[in-house]
Amino acid sequence: MKKYVVLALVALVSGNAMAQKNGNPEAPECQNKWGADSVETAKQLSLFNQYYQEKKYAEAYPYWKYLFENAACIQKRITYAGPYIVKKKLREEVAARKPIYAAEKAKKAELKAATEPGSIEAYKAYKKEMAITRAAHQLKIDGYAEEVFSAHRKRIVFWGDEANVLGKLADDMAKLTPSRRLEAIGIFDKSMDMAGDKTKYDVPMDYIYAGVKVYKKKEMSMDSLFLMLDKVSPIIDANITAYTASGISVKDSLIGVKWVKTQNAIIGMMKPYLNCDKLEELKKPYFADKKSDVNWLKSTVKLLARGGCESKAFYLECSEALFALEPSSDAALGLAKGFGKQGDNDKAISYYTKAADLAPNDDAKYDIWIKLAKTAKNSKQYSAVRDYARKAIAINPNSGEAYILIGDAYAASAGSCGSGELGRGGVYLVAVDKYARAKSIDPSVAEAAQAKINKYSAYFPGKEDAFFKGVNNGDSYRVGCWIGESTSVRTIGS
Repeated sequence: MKKYVVLALVALVSGNAMAQKNGNPEAPECQNKWGADSVETAKQLSLFNQYYQEKKYAEAYPYWKYLFENAACIQKRITYAGPYIVKKKLREEVAARKPIYAAEKAKKAELKAATEPGSIEAYKAYKKEMAITRAAHQLKIDGYAEEVFSAHRKRIVFWGDEANVLGKLADDMAKLTPSRRLEAIGIFDKSMDMAGDKTKYDVPMDYIYAGVKVYKKKEMSMDSLFLMLDKVSPIIDANITAYTASGISVKDSLIGVKWVKTQNAIIGMMKPYLNCDKLEELKKPYFADKKSDVNWLKSTVKLLARGGCESKAFYLECSEALFALEPSSDAALGLAKGFGKQGDNDKAISYYTKAADLAPNDDAKYDIWIKLAKTAKNSKQYSAVRDYARKAIAINPNSGEAYILIGDAYAASAGSCGSGELGRGGVYLVAVDKYARAKSIDPSVAEAAQAKINKYSAYFPGKEDAFFKGVNNGDSYRVGCWIGESTSVRTIGS
C-alpha cells in the first residue's frame, strides 16, 4: 500500500505538469480535472502512463478506463489516444474469442451429426446456448465501440478541433459498427462541411469506402454514391493543386503525395461503377471555371481515363485544354490514343508526333515512332509507315519490329506499286528483304519474320515469266512507285 501512496504522490506532481492547463473551462470534467479522488486518479494516471509509454496499450486499458470515467480532462492523451487504446483492447478480445468460436462451431457440427436418442434436442439446446454466448460477446464488443465513439466526442468537448475529430469518429463508427454506416456517412458530411479544403487527406477515402459498402448492401442508390464522389472531388482537386505546386516545401510535397494516393484509392474503389455519362455530369459543370487549372485538368483526365472515356468528346476537350497549358509527351500520348479510339487517325498521328518531339529520352521517342508506324499502317498510309519506322531505326538500328513494319507496308502496296516488269512479285522481293533484315538483327522477332518470309516468298516472280521479260535470277531490279528501292531478283518455279 505504501508503494501506491508514493506512486500517487509522484503522479500527482508529474501529472499536474503533464496535464493541459485549462482544457475547456465550461466542461464540468475540466472544472475539477482530478475528479472526486485525486489520490486514486494520480495512482491510475501513473500506471496508465507507464504502460502507455511502454506501448503496452491493451494493458493500459483498465487504467485508461478509470481515468476516462472519473478524470477525463486530466490529460489530453486520455481522449486523444483513447480510441487507439480501446481498439487495441477490442482486437485482443476478438482474437481471444476466435478459438472459442471455432470449438463451439465444431461441437455444434458434431451434435448436429449425432443420431442417438435425444441428439436433436441436445443440438437445439447447444445452438441456443451458443447464440446467447455470442450475443453477450457482441454486446461487449459494442461496448468497446461505444467507448471509442465517446472518447472522440469528449475530445471535441474538451479540446475542440471538431471537424478533424468528427472525421475520425465517422471512420471508426463505419468500421466498428457496420450497421451504423449511414449514420457515419452523415458525420463524415458534417466533418467535410466544416473543414472544406482543410479536410485531412484520409477522410475522403474513408468516406467513399463507407459509401461503397452501403451501396453494396443496397442501402444507397447509385446516384447517392455519385453525389458522395461529387462532394469529395473538389476537395481532392484543391489539395492536389495546393500540395503539388512548384516551389513548395518537402513537407508539403509529401502531403501532396498522400492526396494523390487518396485520389487513386477512390478511383480504384469507384472503378466498377464509373460511367462516362456520370463522370461527365460530375465534372463538366466545373470545366468553364477550371479549364485554366492544370491540376484540376490532370485529375479530371485521369478520372475519365480510369472510366474508359478516352474516346469521349469531354475527355478530349479536357485533354486538349491541358496540353495547351502544359505541353508534355504524356498529355500528347493521351490525346493520340483518344483520337485514335475515336477513329480520327489524322489527329492521332498529329499528337503522336508532338509526343515524340516532347519525349524525355530516346527510349520514349522510339516507342512513339513505333506506335506512329502502327497507326499509319492501320490507316493505310504506307509511305508514312516507312517514315516513322526509319525514325525508330535511327534510334535503335537493331529494331526488327521496325523492319517488319516496313516490310508489311511494302507487301500491302503490291497492288498499287506492282506496275514494273515483275509486277506484284517484284514488290514482294523488297518486302522479304526487310523481313530477312529483321530476322538477322533481332532474335526476338525471328520467328515472326520467318513466317512472313515463307508467306511472301510464295508470290515471287515465276522463273519463266521473268526470263521472257529479260530478267534472270541475281539481276538487280528496282521497284518504283513510292517504294523506290532496288533488290536482287529471286524467282520460283522450274
